[in-house]
Amino acid sequence: MQILKVRGPLAGFWVVGLDAVLTEVVDSGQHWEGPRYRVGPHLHRHWEIGYVVEGTTRMGLMGDREILLKPGSIWCLPPNLNHWVEQGPEPRHHTLWIGFDLRAIEGRHPAWNAVQSLRQTWSLDGLSHLERHFLQVIREGTTTSAHQAAGLRLALDALVLEIVRAIASTKPSPHPAALHPAVSRALQIVEGRFRENWTLGTLADEAGLSRGRLAELFRRQAGYSIHRLLTKARVRHAAALLAESDLPIGDIALECGFATIQHFSRVFKEEHGQTPVQFRRKSGPRNAADPAACAPKRKPSISNH
Repeated sequence: MQILKVRGPLAGFWVVGLDAVLTEVVDSGQHWEGPRYRVGPHLHRHWEIGYVVEGTTRMGLMGDREILLKPGSIWCLPPNLNHWVEQGPEPRHHTLWIGFDLRAIEGRHPAWNAVQSLRQTWSLDGLSHLERHFLQVIREGTTTSAHQAAGLRLALDALVLEIVRAIASTKPSPHPAALHPAVSRALQIVEGRFRENWTLGTLADEAGLSRGRLAELFRRQAGYSIHRLLTKARVRHAAALLAESDLPIGDIALECGFATIQHFSRVFKEEHGQTPVQFRRKSGPRNAADPAACAPKRKPSISNH
């Protein structure tokens, strides 16, 4: 196994030689990239699954198909599929990925029908809860420890199982290529820049349509309002921070674009059926009953002497 540090315009790391730890795992890693970074056409000899933490990404597939990925999206590519990748206009993009041989998992768990489920290209949105599974696979692969192969195998199996479940429960939705260009543009803007206080007017200006026309197209093709999209993007990012970070809940509210912790708590409960404190208590890294987990951090005051 070798961890390659990537420097320059593409930051992050790439772990190769993981088959020395577990035969079916080829590579994994995570990248931080700038706006409009592009990787030209290429293919892999293995399955690849990935997760978008931050920013938006366009992925082009052979046959002139394109998919739009946003924070909380995953992609699944079968072997030998020619594709290209281009990051959106946001200043920062963060992605996680894993390359592996799915047939080994199929052999361990034939009832999952994993090869059948992932035989074609998939992209699914709203799966922020899978970020921890991706990170666990990467941690097991990069940390030398007792029973490392067993830990990596269990982590990979758990991730694949969750993806198979997500595919099985997914209802068909419009493919990004079928959307009106202004709707696709609005989706990309809001998903990547959800911290900003977008209004229908400012978003219509960005998309190049009138307010009424954009609202009509958006409801018809996306199935909900722009306000609803903005709320869902903010809550999805907040759920990831609650589960994976020690940030106080007040700081998470501000980070995700909510003016007050009270508003954040009400909206979060409407989406998840539980308050942020309850959600963190069940899935987060610390006990949400701790008052310090709720109060936003204060900036130090500066006095003149």
